[in-house]
Amino acid sequence: MSDFEVENPILSSPFEEPREHWWILEGEKAERRSGRRPAMYFFRDPKAVAVGQGKQPSLAIELKLVTRIRGLVKSWREQKYPGASRTTRELLDYWRREGREKRLFFAQLEATETVIFLREARGDFLQGVEIPRDDPSETQKAEGFAGFPRQACKLATGSGKTTVMAMLAAWSILNKATDRGDARFSDVVLVVCPNVTIRDRLRELDPELGASSLYRTRDLVPEHLMPALRQGSVVVTNWHVFEPQTAHAGGQTGKVIKTGVMKETRQRIHFAEENTSGRGKRYLTRGTFESLVAGGTVQPLTGTEKTDAAGNVISVEVRERRYVESDAAVVARILGREVGGKQNLLVLNDEAHHAYRIR
Repeated sequence: MSDFEVENPILSSPFEEPREHWWILEGEKAERRSGRRPAMYFFRDPKAVAVGQGKQPSLAIELKLVTRIRGLVKSWREQKYPGASRTTRELLDYWRREGREKRLFFAQLEATETVIFLREARGDFLQGVEIPRDDPSETQKAEGFAGFPRQACKLATGSGKTTVMAMLAAWSILNKATDRGDARFSDVVLVVCPNVTIRDRLRELDPELGASSLYRTRDLVPEHLMPALRQGSVVVTNWHVFEPQTAHAGGQTGKVIKTGVMKETRQRIHFAEENTSGRGKRYLTRGTFESLVAGGTVQPLTGTEKTDAAGNVISVEVRERRYVESDAAVVARILGREVGGKQNLLVLNDEAHHAYRIR
């Protein structure tokens, strides 16, 4: 048995806060410890020189803010959620009620409660809890872009992330239906996912499905609240649709039609077998790249080429000029005319680790 294997890996019930955990460090014997595992991540500097013949040991870095919020949420729960709206308390009590046939995992409940806590908890609970906003670059700020608050719930595979999204959608929509003037909530929920397959699976988040929706199959919303839930909108899409569309004559690589908003950007293009993007990089085939250069959309910048060991150019920095949809047109295309004019939305980014912002 290796240092990473233990005879009894499951120590706690999935329906209760963990009481024990395995403490596992590379190169050390696994240790069974009491209490909950601390919130942390492990970092290994990819540029550091390896120690001996093996890898450099990982450095455990505690997420102190997460640990603090966990304690505050627990205290908030034990005090019956002071500051929460009547609608929120009704949902929280419904999810945690005794005798529930379809019990929710502790991880699902805590993740949902944490997001709600950060929005609704009484002021004294939130004292000193500062979560940095997701701000754009200085260039984007100069262009008028503003930041927005973003929070992440990290749950293990199989722990029911889709159910958590349904719980948060119900919380937001039902609170907005109760008080239309409360800007903390939105009756439009935009769910962004990494691909078409997952998008189709997430259709069960649509309240219009009624008894077939996740709200009823997982018993997340009482029957008498379903009409109010259907007053809201849940839009499910994949993140690729957010790229402003460019008008072309004769297909994707044809001559550009100068309609819409002209945008000029500078970025590095990496050559690959197919046109795609990932991990913050953009990849084009050489054929597509040459067509874009010929059409005047892309201008290679001299002296920015990078080559491999054989001298082949593998990437180049370019100045790209495109005529694309306006922001209003993008919003209308994705959300539709009916809800596209809403001033605030709840955006749920499913499997957010698949989405990277291109520099």
